[in-house]
Amino acid sequence: MSQVYILGCGAVGLLLAEKLAKDHSVTLVTRDLSYKAFLFIQGKEQTRLNIKVTTLAQLSEKMHTCIIPVKAYQVEQAISDVAPHLSDNANLILSHNGMHDLQRIQTQLAPKHALFFFSTSMGGMKPTPNSVIFKGAGLSQLGACNQIAKQRLNTVYQTWFAKHFDPIEVVDDINLVRWQKLCVNIAINPLTAIHQCKNGALRAPKYARQVLNLLNEACKVAGLEGVELQMSEELTRAYHVMTLTANNTSSMAQDIKLNRRSEIDAICGFVSTTAKTHGHQAPQNERLWQQIKQKEQV
Repeated sequence: MSQVYILGCGAVGLLLAEKLAKDHSVTLVTRDLSYKAFLFIQGKEQTRLNIKVTTLAQLSEKMHTCIIPVKAYQVEQAISDVAPHLSDNANLILSHNGMHDLQRIQTQLAPKHALFFFSTSMGGMKPTPNSVIFKGAGLSQLGACNQIAKQRLNTVYQTWFAKHFDPIEVVDDINLVRWQKLCVNIAINPLTAIHQCKNGALRAPKYARQVLNLLNEACKVAGLEGVELQMSEELTRAYHVMTLTANNTSSMAQDIKLNRRSEIDAICGFVSTTAKTHGHQAPQNERLWQQIKQKEQV
């Protein structure tokens, strides 16, 4: 039985904990020990997660495999916090919405630290601080972000993800996948947050032009960054996810409803600011970025 640590107790972290605990020893690393029991809810069934809970200060050993499923704006601080507690050859697995500069993260890591990115469309919602409701399956993808991670990719996949994640795939170009996931985020998250609707509601014709314009800008900015995205493919992908997750509430819609900070800076904000670095504009993404920021301040 292998040991894996999961930082935080967000919805994705708890969904991962439930799956991994079937075959491994899972430790949830939280800020405090307010909750020592966490619940997984699927349909009418409710089960207690078979996991340990601790804080960074109370860790008794170095972490070899650590999953960091936090908000995009928390990533750099999270890496800074866990770095002193990692083994010399640790595996770090990031998972978040939006885009983040991985080069800045690399500077915080030791030479033998392997950095991976895990993208998932699994749906989860937290009705209470210590429980998660499983809202539906979705494609998960794992890729390597640095050279040493490429060497360990198959081992990490087979050890942690191959058995209990379905559908899942290993990808050669995780940067392309991150841009594709960003496009899905752009098409769904901000609009569901503004209109406080389910993902599937965005398939209505009245949203079609806005979705098209948002993705068109994202594809153009990706091209400026050297990533070739096909507009038709990204549009198809976005609507496919809307269909698969039709009854789900996006994380951003939940954040705005509960007066929490969202990941809009790493989604529409990322497209807008990246466009400007190339001397271009992304007005549709800029507009939604500012709309969500205003809602965060209410």
